[in-house]
Amino acid sequence: MNKHFALIGSPLEAGAKLFFHPLTRKMMVNIKPGEIYVSSKPELISTILGSCISACIWDPFVSIGGMNHFILPFGDNEDIKDWLPTQWYSKAGRYGNYAMELLINTLIKRGALKSRLKVKVFGGSVVSGNKALIGYKNTEFIREYIRTENLSLVSENLGGEVSRKIIFDPITGKVFLKRLNGSAPEVRLRELEYEHLLIHKIKGDDEGNTELF
Repeated sequence: MNKHFALIGSPLEAGAKLFFHPLTRKMMVNIKPGEIYVSSKPELISTILGSCISACIWDPFVSIGGMNHFILPFGDNEDIKDWLPTQWYSKAGRYGNYAMELLINTLIKRGALKSRLKVKVFGGSVVSGNKALIGYKNTEFIREYIRTENLSLVSENLGGEVSRKIIFDPITGKVFLKRLNGSAPEVRLRELEYEHLLIHKIKGDDEGNTELF
């Protein structure tokens, strides 16, 4: 792990938008694929996942946590060639190997210890008849990454054929999950884009019950 591969500044300065969530009475931010958000404030981080994966990671001792949202397992040097440490939303963040390093290193830079980090992971669905098996590849990657880096996995909700909406509290580590009945329209569109992206690299609210994780 490259300890210098970390984010600086604030995700809000980089363009992230907070809004008031009336049910929780807290401020919330929705992150996009390729985006990372870290916070030590009483706010929530949300995203919608199909074949993508989000890791929710926090250090309960210093009350800081964050979430990423990656599309594919591995990027190469071309994907970080133009990366800057002020880019909380980046091409590098679309790939698991970079998204995990960015999130973990940024947490450590802000006072967390790797040995204290707790991890919950979500996503990796096979949706929209995806022929590239992106969800399987992402699931294999994140499980191996957690094992190799000796991270403390608290829980996972991976695979299946449904999309997920997750809301993460970076202070407490609680994650609220809703399984979406079928693929949300924006997820279906993204899946086609991700499949095209994977093939290119190889060549060269209708919601269910809320669960607490």
